[in-house]
Amino acid sequence: MAGAKQDTRQKMINMMYLVFIAMLALNISKEVLATLGVINDDIAAATQDLVMDSDEKYDLFSNNSNNEYYKVAAQSTPQIKSIADAYYNYIDTLKNRLINTGKNGYRISREDRATGVIDSIVDYQVMDKSQYLDEMFFAGDQYSEAGQEFVDQFSNFPAKIQQVLDAFLAADAEKDTPTEDAPEGEYADFDFSFLNDLFTRFAYSEMVLNREGKQQPFLEYNYKGFPLIASLSKLTKIQSDIRFVENKILENMLSTINAHEGGLNKYQTLLETSKSSYYTSELVDASIVMGKKDSNFKPNRVELSLNDRPMRQGRDFEIAAGGVQLKKRFSTPGSYKLTGKLFFERNNKEQSVDVAQVISVIDKPNDAVISADQMKVVYRGLPNDLSISIPGIPNNKLSVRATNGKVRRNGLKFEAIPDGDKVGESMRIFVSGEINGSTINAPGQDFRIKPLPPALGSIDLGERLGKFNSGEIIREYVPSGTIAAKFPDDFDYNLNVTVKRFNIKVGSRAAIPINSNRIKDSRVIRSYLDNASRGDIIFVYNIEAQVKTETQVIDDIKVTDFALTIK
Repeated sequence: MAGAKQDTRQKMINMMYLVFIAMLALNISKEVLATLGVINDDIAAATQDLVMDSDEKYDLFSNNSNNEYYKVAAQSTPQIKSIADAYYNYIDTLKNRLINTGKNGYRISREDRATGVIDSIVDYQVMDKSQYLDEMFFAGDQYSEAGQEFVDQFSNFPAKIQQVLDAFLAADAEKDTPTEDAPEGEYADFDFSFLNDLFTRFAYSEMVLNREGKQQPFLEYNYKGFPLIASLSKLTKIQSDIRFVENKILENMLSTINAHEGGLNKYQTLLETSKSSYYTSELVDASIVMGKKDSNFKPNRVELSLNDRPMRQGRDFEIAAGGVQLKKRFSTPGSYKLTGKLFFERNNKEQSVDVAQVISVIDKPNDAVISADQMKVVYRGLPNDLSISIPGIPNNKLSVRATNGKVRRNGLKFEAIPDGDKVGESMRIFVSGEINGSTINAPGQDFRIKPLPPALGSIDLGERLGKFNSGEIIREYVPSGTIAAKFPDDFDYNLNVTVKRFNIKVGSRAAIPINSNRIKDSRVIRSYLDNASRGDIIFVYNIEAQVKTETQVIDDIKVTDFALTIK
């Protein structure tokens, strides 16, 4: 009954049910954990793109620190970088401490069963515990020292950035005071109001209203009890937000300066080379020069040629802000000479700039070149497929020669055909290529010349009955069969084997040679078969066969013997 008193056994059962339900609630699937790991990695990779972009902007500020439009901003950007780097590195240290709580940093080895290749990956599926971060951030119901530091770092970051920007705006206003002729000052005014939206990424409140409508401490709400990979992903998200805010501030500064007449002086170092690529031990004759990229520059007209053939505007190139944008696809690899002139007006007079560039085009790799050193073999008499390349050299600029055979081109690949009488020796292949007017000679490589593998012999009874090379066979079927041979299924070449002659023995009777591939060609064998009994052995041996290729006929193909039992 509902009001009956529960005994000890029933209380234990109820407690087990509660524990079981709690375990189900905490049992996060491995797929979810792995997905969080993938998201964490994607955020980290995207953040590195922001870092690279911001570093280019910092270099641009530094290189133009003497420019009047830029001078004040150049004094503030290092402070922004210092604050962003310090907070980013603090989060990185936390993440490393958490990852190091696992064996081998939660990394495991895995082996590709198909290739045997072993690599190392992060095993996100075991990052389901919360205790490491809980022990770091909490001391009972209170924040630990590390937890309080984390909260302070998070909540103070926007204020630190804003303090630098306020000082920057004050210094800019002092330098660029308004006048009657220029009420807003001589230079562009900066507006960082957009940061109000960005700083919501670091919104902080001591207490947070949870889904149950209760107030919960900020750190407990966001991190306590969460699986380790979830907390790591949140920390990675904070790093991404740091770099995003940093990048947007730099972008706003640059766009504001550049929008003003005179703009930002965008001189930067460029590398001029006489070749598109260099090899080791070769003299690099490149020059470091100063160049200017001006988004306001736009030529009035353009005359361009590619390998002395005129290029058409709208089809091969477009005139855009900052220069000329090519829209050309190259169907074949090689070196292409881009020549011509860019025309523009200065002081009502047309001036021009010469164009003289070389575009080097190579075939796009579509797979990795992997070779086993102990498997460098070619089969006698066959057109063995070869993939040959020298990095940086177009396929049509390659030359190939060989000893103990020949190499011929077949489309984008090559075929090596070793001499038929050189089995057991080596075929050495030499490759050379031309690039930038120089010839590159690659060291020769040896390929062992091997005979074809033994073909598998059988009695072929046609498409309906199939082929027999072991087991039992009906006596009446045998005379209509032919002796056939084929290479094993794992042999890489599809070759037709023709049987020329063979020996056949039925039971204890004498063996009979047949100079064809048809059993019925021997009247004696037909007679032996007519008188054969159940259990007699049919033994076929000394099978002689040949293979015809595009270049030659290969005789003395080895074929395996076989035996069948009459049933």
